[in-house]
Amino acid sequence: MASRRFGLLGLVVAIVLVWSLWKPFRGPRRDINFNYGLLRHSDHPRYAIATFLSENTDHARDEDYYFIATRILTYQLLHDPKTKCTHDDIPFLVVVTKDVSQEKRDRLTRDGATVVEVEDVPLHWWIRTGVTRWKDQFTKLRILQMTEFDRVLFIDADTILTRPIDEIFEQECVEPSTTLFRERPDQVLADEAQPPAQYVFCARSDNALAGERNHPFPPNKTDVFSAGFWMAAPSEELYEYLMSVTGHYRRFDPTTMEQSLLNYAFRRDGAMPWKELDYHWSATWPGIQDLEGNVASLHEKLWKTGPGQLRAMWWDLKRAMENYYEKQG
Repeated sequence: MASRRFGLLGLVVAIVLVWSLWKPFRGPRRDINFNYGLLRHSDHPRYAIATFLSENTDHARDEDYYFIATRILTYQLLHDPKTKCTHDDIPFLVVVTKDVSQEKRDRLTRDGATVVEVEDVPLHWWIRTGVTRWKDQFTKLRILQMTEFDRVLFIDADTILTRPIDEIFEQECVEPSTTLFRERPDQVLADEAQPPAQYVFCARSDNALAGERNHPFPPNKTDVFSAGFWMAAPSEELYEYLMSVTGHYRRFDPTTMEQSLLNYAFRRDGAMPWKELDYHWSATWPGIQDLEGNVASLHEKLWKTGPGQLRAMWWDLKRAMENYYEKQG
């Protein structure tokens, strides 16, 4: 009996000791470098628009709708008179994993996109989800390492445009934000890499939390943004910070993959709060109210879901895209 008591006492002491050692380490960072990760200023900033494509082995080739959607987005950004970029010097990047077939890459290149293969993002054991291609979704974070650009606008492939989108670079996220080291020191944790002293991250509230398809217009703002449409300043320091977060068990909920990671890093009450883009730029769970309200991009798998009018638009765009490239030979 006595040995059992001593065993329990030893266990309690061990738990207290581990907690006392761990708690300060997880606490606020004390060694902040206020010049770390400062963003460069350029009188002639370089912009890019990017999307992401991984290999789809679940369907026959003629049913690979993500690939078709990527082609449609390429067509809209580069060729469709109604929606193509007004600036010819903004490339459209299709970021692909190593598994994407050469045939698809060649087709997208002929379509006019700039295909960029990136390495997979190494993930820790606890990051799991039921989505078939969950690991691939973190790979799109490699875009944040493309420091040859001053700003990159990311658009999920399952998005259609209603008007040119590139004016966003002149109207949003023009000036970098300063990380709130002094104002919110408790939000800069010692067990994570130091965040950069400056950053750019702008996104739109997720309409999934604002009424889904029946959200009001203008939509309500929420504390969570959609990771299907965002603008950022690429930064190696920012990328390293995000990777350090993934090393801590359940620091974010892996269910929604990179969206949860980004929402943790740029939480509104954190040291790097995200900036809300104007609602006219993008809508998740789009409805007719967004189309009538002149929202520039509608994010939805419109080949299979959504309001009938928007679904018809997607199929019309598919036919227009195919006809355009057939004429080009």
